[in-house]
Amino acid sequence: MINPSTSLRTRVALVRGRYLNNFEGQNYIFKNSDIKLVGISSLRPIHTNFAFPVIKLPSFADVTGVERAVKIISNRTFGDSQVLFGLGKYATQFDIFHTADPHYYYSYQLAKLRSEHKIKRLIVTSWETIPHNNESTLQKRKIKKFVQNNADLFLCYTNRAMQCLIEEGIDESKIEVIKLGIDLGKFKIQNSRPKVDRPLGEKLKSNSKFKREFNILFAGRLVEEKGILDLYEAFKNVLRQKTNVGRLSLHIIGDGPLKNKLKMMIGHDKLTDLVRIESKKYGEMPKAYQEANMFILPSKSTKTWEEQYGMVLIEAMASGLPIIAYDTGAIKEVVGNAGIYINEGDVSGLAFAIRNLSMDTIFAGKLGTMGRERAKKEFDCRKTAKKIEQLYKKIMKQ
Repeated sequence: MINPSTSLRTRVALVRGRYLNNFEGQNYIFKNSDIKLVGISSLRPIHTNFAFPVIKLPSFADVTGVERAVKIISNRTFGDSQVLFGLGKYATQFDIFHTADPHYYYSYQLAKLRSEHKIKRLIVTSWETIPHNNESTLQKRKIKKFVQNNADLFLCYTNRAMQCLIEEGIDESKIEVIKLGIDLGKFKIQNSRPKVDRPLGEKLKSNSKFKREFNILFAGRLVEEKGILDLYEAFKNVLRQKTNVGRLSLHIIGDGPLKNKLKMMIGHDKLTDLVRIESKKYGEMPKAYQEANMFILPSKSTKTWEEQYGMVLIEAMASGLPIIAYDTGAIKEVVGNAGIYINEGDVSGLAFAIRNLSMDTIFAGKLGTMGRERAKKEFDCRKTAKKIEQLYKKIMKQ
């Protein structure tokens, strides 16, 4: 158990259960600060090494092999599988508890402690962009509403998420919006991209003698809603047009239930020399972006999910890549004018955009430059950390 400090440092518990990760966590590194942050996770968080200390607690969410059965039973009893056993014993050790979305059971555990005045302050991060989502059962609705009623402050990473909370009845005065960022020292423009064997910036004409290699990158879960099948079909459409765009290749980074299906399709279409699928560790991703010429994220919305943020979009912008994406969820809010947007599900439109952008290095270069500048201005994790630090100081004065 952490020994309560007698110093004037503000002690913050960042509670994320099974989903504690460095993608979000890099925004919670406070250097030369009086903020002392500790993560609280389940026994098997997404990542294992963090820049801050971590307390690990048992959770149903860690159960493997029968995850679906555990989730169904938990949803019908507790309302959620993200229970953190033993969380209450840390109540007096922190000045602020900062939990995740209100539908998680550990958020309910903390809200209950807050209602009983056993913890001092409760901040809730809300990613959700679909109003009244995660209310499929009476128990889940009860948990979510109870957390919302007992939170001192809500932190949203997008304005879309803030509007979702407002529609659910949360007073705007209790909501702060701070954009998540990344390490711009790791994700940056390098000269390792395939070289153009024609004058830089020349628009490729249909009869041009110049050729080039143009690498398309996708990074994300290999599931239907990420639009990976749409991207593969669009890629094939461009190849079938046989236009003089040079050698196009598609690099897919990720894992998921569609991985084997994609591999079979690639083999059947005899495209193994142009399309590759692999998994990479987070530390290997900067190089993958630097070796690409274009990033595509054709995420598709469902009744219960849409792209809430897309950290890969920020990584791509920081790496100077032009972006093509479906206009769905919070994508446009994140990318702004640094991307090309296609109507959701428009595979022919996606193919058209890929073909045109791969032929026009002038426009592609402009988009990449705008993306890098946008990342520097809006998505620097060091700036985000300072804003979150000020948020903690603000709530300590209340």
